[in-house]
Amino acid sequence: MCVVLFSLRPKGSLNVFDPSKFCVTNIDMESMLALEREAQDHQHDVAKIIASGASDVEKFYAGSNIFLTGGTGFIGKHIIEKLFRCCNVNKVYLLLRSKKGKTVQQRIDQILKDPVFESLQKYKPDFVTNIIPIEGDISEKELGIGADDRNIITEQVNVIIHAAANVNFNENVKAATLINVRGIREIVRLAKCCKQLRSIVHVSTAYSHASKSRVRQAVKEQFYDSPIPPNAIIEMAETIEKNKLENMMQQLLEDYPNTYTFSKAVAEEVIRTEARGLPICIVRPSIVISSYREPLPGWVDPWNLNSPSGFVLGAYTGIIHVARSTGDVVISFVPVDIVTNTILVAAQENAKRQPDLDNTKIYNVTNNRNPLLWGQYIKINNTSGRNLISSRAIWYCFFIETPYKLLSVLLFWLLHFVPAFLVDIACKLIGKRPILIQTYKKIYKLTSALEFFMNNEWKFQDDNTLNLYLNLSNIDRDIFNCDMATIDNKEMTHLWAYGVRKYIIKDVNVKNADQVARKQFLLKIVTYFILVLYIYVFYKIIMTGYSIFTKFV
Repeated sequence: MCVVLFSLRPKGSLNVFDPSKFCVTNIDMESMLALEREAQDHQHDVAKIIASGASDVEKFYAGSNIFLTGGTGFIGKHIIEKLFRCCNVNKVYLLLRSKKGKTVQQRIDQILKDPVFESLQKYKPDFVTNIIPIEGDISEKELGIGADDRNIITEQVNVIIHAAANVNFNENVKAATLINVRGIREIVRLAKCCKQLRSIVHVSTAYSHASKSRVRQAVKEQFYDSPIPPNAIIEMAETIEKNKLENMMQQLLEDYPNTYTFSKAVAEEVIRTEARGLPICIVRPSIVISSYREPLPGWVDPWNLNSPSGFVLGAYTGIIHVARSTGDVVISFVPVDIVTNTILVAAQENAKRQPDLDNTKIYNVTNNRNPLLWGQYIKINNTSGRNLISSRAIWYCFFIETPYKLLSVLLFWLLHFVPAFLVDIACKLIGKRPILIQTYKKIYKLTSALEFFMNNEWKFQDDNTLNLYLNLSNIDRDIFNCDMATIDNKEMTHLWAYGVRKYIIKDVNVKNADQVARKQFLLKIVTYFILVLYIYVFYKIIMTGYSIFTKFV
C-alpha cells in the first residue's frame, strides 16, 4: 500500500514505516501488464491441451449440463468462464430472478459484459448461446422455479453447483435464513429428483465454524454440531416477524461474528441431515480475492465493493486510513481461480465415490500450508506497492493499524469523519451534493464487519483439499490448480492491488508514474501539515480544559 504505516502494538511501541526507504522499483503497472501477457500465452497452451483430450477433469465435464446458482456473483462469474473455457460443457443453466426492471435474459447480457469473459468472447463467441436462464429465486420455496424449467433440470442436469448466498455480514436473521439455509434445502430436494445427476457441490465458507469459541483452534474438514436444527429456524423465518426473530436468536448468535457465518453453519447441517444418498460435497473457501492467473491475473468483480476488495480500493485511493487489526494473526486470502478450480475438481472427484453420508467430503480452501500474516500483508503493500497507486487517488495514501478498539474509533473520527464533515460543508456552500459523510458511514460499516477476521485466526485443516490436488495428473494440476501452497503471497498481494486499479478504478495508464509520485508527495506535505494542526488544536483543548479545571479545584 502506498503508505506511511503506523503500527500501534499492544507493547506500546510505535513503528513507522517509510516507503521511500524500502521502495521496490520492479513492481509497477508495466510489470503487471507483462504478467498478463504471460498468462494469456499460457491460456493458449492450455487450449491446445484441452483440445487434445489430455485432461481428465475436462473429460468429466465434456458435454455435461450444469445447474449453477449464484452465477451473477464474483465466484459464479468465474465458474461460468472456466466451465466454457476449459471444460467443454454443453449447457449452463443459470438460476436468475428479474431485478430492477431487467428480465433474466437482460441480466445475462449484462453479466457477459464483465471483463472476465473477454477472452471467451474472442475465441469461443458461441458460448453465450449455451447459457440458459432459469427464472427463479434462491430465497423462495422450490427456488421459485416454474414447472417447465423444473422438468428441464430434473431431466437434463448432470452437475449442480450451489454458489448462491447472502454474503451481507449485517443481514437480518430472517433474510439470511431464507437464502442461505432454506436455499440449500430446496437445492437438495431438487437434486433428489434429478435423473442424470452425477455430482453436487455446495459452496460454504471456511468461517462457517470458525466461531469465537474456536479462535486459534483447529477447524477440520468435518461436520460440526449446528447451533439450531435447520428446519426449526426455517419455520421460524417463514412465520415470525423479522425483529422478533432477531431478538429470539441473539443468544445463539453470540458465538458467531455475523449472521452470514451463522447461517452457513446451519446450512451445512441441512446437508448432513437431508442429503443422504446424494453425491454431494462441500467446498469452504476463506476470504476470496482477485484471480491469481485465470483468466487474467488480478481480475476482480467491479461490483464486489462490499468486500475486502472495497477495503483495498479505499486504501489505494487515500480514502481509508485506519483499521483495527493485529499484525501477528494469519489472514486467509485465497484467489478466486484457486476456489473455482477446487469446486470443479471436487465435483469430478465426488462423482467417483459411492454416495454416503458418513463419507461426505468437505474441502477447506485456505492458506493453511502457505500462511500470510496480516502484518506481512501490510508490509508487502508498504514496501513495494507504491508504484501501483492510481493517479485518481484523492488523498495521500497512508494507513494506521491498531488492535485497540477505542483508539481505532477515535482515529476513524479524526481521519475520516471530521475531514468528511468539513468537505461536505464546503460542498453545500458551493451548491454541490455532500456525499463524504455517507460514504464514510458505509466504510465504517465495512471495516467493522472485517475487524473480527483481522484480529483473530484459526488453524484450518486442509488435508482433503491437498489430496484433491495430489490425485490430479500433472496436466490437470496446471489447468485446475487448487493448491494454495503454489501461490506466491507477495505476487498475489500485488495482483490484488493491480486488479482493483484496473477493474474497479479503471486506470491502466502505465506512463503516469512520475505524475502520481509528485501528486502523492504534495498530498503527503498537506497531510503532515494537517496532522500538526490536529496536534496543536488538541493541545489547546487540553490546556484550556486543564486551566478551567484548576480554577475550580
